[in-house]
Amino acid sequence: MGDIRDLQTRIDYYKYIHTFGGGIREPRWRGARVVKFPQDLILYSQVIFKRKPDYIIETGTAYGGSAMFFGDMLMLSGGKKVFSIDIKPKVQPPAHPFVEYFLGSSTDPSIVDKIKQQINGSVMAVLDSDHRSAHVLKEMEIYSEIVTSGQYMVVEDCYTRKDVPFYPYHAVKKFMEKRTDFKLYNLEKQFIFAVTMGGWLRKR
Repeated sequence: MGDIRDLQTRIDYYKYIHTFGGGIREPRWRGARVVKFPQDLILYSQVIFKRKPDYIIETGTAYGGSAMFFGDMLMLSGGKKVFSIDIKPKVQPPAHPFVEYFLGSSTDPSIVDKIKQQINGSVMAVLDSDHRSAHVLKEMEIYSEIVTSGQYMVVEDCYTRKDVPFYPYHAVKKFMEKRTDFKLYNLEKQFIFAVTMGGWLRKR
């Protein structure tokens, strides 16, 4: 398939896993489909156990596999709850005692307020919904104010289609140009490549 260090090869690999495979090559967590690479799940588990967030906000529920995964990680690390938001999940999300689902836009003020009212502790965020840069930037502006010091705000899929101006990479670039309270870390280098590449922003 080529050298994995080459950007185009990485994109081709992504398509091989997610598109051409029709989901059959994606990992499952307790039977639920997870639209991420295995490397991402390991990175998330390491970060959660090191940073120990009380809450994780996830935008983009999809099949619910990642919400289940985050819920299990919080159960094991002493956290409290995952808030997962999606306008239209791909399936009926699987139930989990540590996960609360919200049906609607991740930028809807009423949903954001409902989540904020429940928060009493440290917060991490994972942004993986609408990938258009204007939407991602709005998400970043909203959730950057909720994420607490020392925790990550992760923007997924930043590495794909950098040549197209409406993808997550450009939202992160604009955000980082005007913010000094977040620092970008390349955690994925531990495994060479991950879907979360270029999106690990930690609040100072």
